[in-house]
Amino acid sequence: MSYQIITNPTTDVFLNQVRNSHEQLFVCPFIKANIAKLILDNISAKAKTSVLTSYKLTNFYRGSSDLTALKSFIQKSVPVRNLPGLHAKTYIFDSDRAIITSGNLTLGGLQNNYECGVLIDDARAVGKLKSDFLTILKDKERVSIVTEEIISITEGILAKVPKDKKVKFEKSEKELFPQKVYELEDDLYDAGVETITNTLSGWRLDVFNLISKIPLNLFKLDDVYVFIKQFQELHPENRHVKAKIRQQLQELRDLGLIEFTGKGVYRKLWKNI
Repeated sequence: MSYQIITNPTTDVFLNQVRNSHEQLFVCPFIKANIAKLILDNISAKAKTSVLTSYKLTNFYRGSSDLTALKSFIQKSVPVRNLPGLHAKTYIFDSDRAIITSGNLTLGGLQNNYECGVLIDDARAVGKLKSDFLTILKDKERVSIVTEEIISITEGILAKVPKDKKVKFEKSEKELFPQKVYELEDDLYDAGVETITNTLSGWRLDVFNLISKIPLNLFKLDDVYVFIKQFQELHPENRHVKAKIRQQLQELRDLGLIEFTGKGVYRKLWKNI
């Protein structure tokens, strides 16, 4: 196996791989607009590129990641997928080279911070790594598609954040992903539930409002089914209420408002304040 230890700045090493590959898979929770532009300016016109990121409302509210970055990929026909619990920073080029690093696709991650990683040049190892991520990308329970419509709704929510609550900063990896993140709730959106409810409508809003009443942050499908009677009263014309609820939970997941943690458990990604 051939490998090379790399430390920041790694922009030149990273871009060299981007320019000299025909297929790229960028796996990264945080992506900034300036780095997305840098990638798009350097990939070949015929390159097959995919992005796997963490689409959580709070990531964009805090400025850790940019909606415009994801939108720029989508507008260039680059598929963007969402895995809420993503923490890996892995960049795969063709099937024989990969960078595994501590750095996100941000200016800090590629240049300003002290990050450390490894450039692997080994078809067998990279092929296994790529296969694992492609399997994850096909898992529809864990991974969802990020669309311009979803981004537009998120922009609508953030546009309603009061000026005194607007923030723009990048927290360190340690702060954003503490060891006991489910206890510290550090990745929850805290700019006000009203910014969400004033943007959603219809079934999506009704499901959001009723799961907001569940006292715990973690909940199961049966906890939502408790509100079947209320849903039936709100939508008497619908005869498939349970199926509609499941559909709306998927849509709220796509919007980065809830996370499916596995084993039938969902997690709210906002604070009821």
